Amino acid sequence: MAGSSTGRGLACATVQAIVESASVHLGLHRIEASTLLDNTGSQRVLLKSGVQQSGMAPQYLKIAGKRQDHNLYQMLLHS
Repeated sequence: MAGSSTGRGLACATVQAIVESASVHLGLHRIEASTLLDNTGSQRVLLKSGVQQSGMAPQYLKIAGKRQDHNLYQMLLHS
């Protein structure tokens, strides 16, 4: 989200729309997300939206020319 859009609930609303679409329209079992370890804003949005942290993946993705650790998140949609 652009800095001018923060604090208005848009990111949480977007996550909720993704959860609904994944569950209702696509019938998915789970959704997953990851964030850089220091991305507290995105982590807060995920947790507030009911997505649970499931672990940490060392050297998960290559960003800015180097592999970086990420926190992993998931939400189970159907049992």
